[in-house]
Order: sequence, then structure tokens, then C-alpha cells
Amino acid sequence: QVNFALADVGRALLVDSTVAEFYLTISDVYFRMNEPVKCKNALLIATELQPEYREPLYRLAQFELYLGNHEKSINYANKMLRIDARDDRPFVIKALCYKELGDTSKAIQNYLEAVTENPDNYDAYVELGVLHWSKKDPLAEAYLKSALDIRPEGVDALYALAMQYQDSDKLNAALETYTRILEIDENYRYAYFNMGYIQYQYLQLYNEALVNFDKAVQVDPKYFQAVYMRGLCYEAKGDVVKAKREYAYSLELNPNYDKAASGMTRLLSKTRD
Repeated sequence: QVNFALADVGRALLVDSTVAEFYLTISDVYFRMNEPVKCKNALLIATELQPEYREPLYRLAQFELYLGNHEKSINYANKMLRIDARDDRPFVIKALCYKELGDTSKAIQNYLEAVTENPDNYDAYVELGVLHWSKKDPLAEAYLKSALDIRPEGVDALYALAMQYQDSDKLNAALETYTRILEIDENYRYAYFNMGYIQYQYLQLYNEALVNFDKAVQVDPKYFQAVYMRGLCYEAKGDVVKAKREYAYSLELNPNYDKAASGMTRLLSKTRD
């Protein structure tokens, strides 16, 4: 009820307009009202009222990152660090900026600063794992396991770890990790899909793969990629009728899906031959 919230904080400001925290509440309300200029102005007033207060600076850094203004975001993060060099949050903001800018080295450097200041920063460890995995660096596994030491049921860390195993051809470890994800969240469609993909692509276990692709579609009936993969499984098993049905259904869900169109064309040409 943003209008009531705005009215109440307005009354608070009539009593005392010098409290920086009141303007943080106003900025939250304006953000929810999709009023970005008013949101930012409220945060700027808060920083003017209390220059050493890090929270409005943190929100300004987040706000500019959200808008894609990376240089401004980094500047606000640096202002936070000048107030308190032990705060891990501005390092994370800077790392996110550099990641979006494509500067992986600086992103990693800032995430490392973040975990140095706060060894329990789960998100920073996950990002370190993902960034190292993108570089094919084996340190990725260690960082992701550090994240899981902090949050053993962190699905995003588990998924990144499973993908890293899959990418490194550690297929059993990947399957075990996807299974662990599904024990935590039985509706995690990507785990079903990737298990099916490993079983289809690497192990030629087409029946087992079909079971997992079926489960992925049960979770998300519009998961056209999983429907397409069912078609590939049926095609590999020699069941052309069912393969055509799956490719057609995938195209029904997404008429622009080239892989399904190619599969259908391939089967039609075989039929003509």
C-alpha cells in the first residue's frame, strides 16, 4: 500500500525532516512506484543529511548499477570504502560492475576483497566459482564448495558446481549433484534437463533421459527445449512417429525454435527417402 506508506513517512518528515533514515523509506516507496528520479533524490538528501551514513550510499550504488551506470555505481562504492574499508558490500557492488563491463580480473579481485572482509559472504564465493569456471580454472570447484560450507543447501552454488562437473566431463559427480539439488527442490527444472542431457548425449541412456525430460516438462509445460530433447531421444530409439510428435509440439510452443525445425526437416527427408 505504497500511497499510505508515502503519506505516513510524509507525516514523519513534518515532525522532523532531518532524519536520514526517513528518506531511505521514501526512496523505497518511490522505487516501488516506478519513480526513479524521486527515488534517487531521496537518497541524495539522506547522504547530505548524514554524509558518513553508508546505507544511502550503498543504495545509490545499487541504484546506479541497476540503471547500468557502472562508473557512478563504483564511485558510490568507493565513497563507502573511504568511510569503512572493512565493509564487504561495496566490493561486491564493484565486482558486479566490472563483471557486467567484461573485466573478469577486476571482478575477481573485488570478490576476493569481499570474502577477505567477510568470510561468510556466500554470494561472493558463488560468483568467484562461476567466474573461475568461465575461465576453465579448476579453482572454481574450491570456491563453490566454500559457498556450500556456508550454505549447504544453496541451490545456485550446487547448480554451478554441477555444471562445472558436467563441463569437465565428471559426469557421475554432475549427476550426483543434480540429484542433490532435486532433493532440496523437486521442481528445479534445469536439474532434470541437465541430467537428461548427460544421459542422452554422453551415456546413450535414452529411456532414463526421457524420464528426466518428462519431469522437466511436468514442472514447466512450456519448456520447449525439454520437449525437443524428448524428440531426439525418440529419434535415437528409432521411433520416428513419436519423435515427429515431439518436434511438432516443441515448434507449437516456440515456432522460432530452429533446432526443432531442423529435427522435423531431417525426419521428413528420411521419410521421403
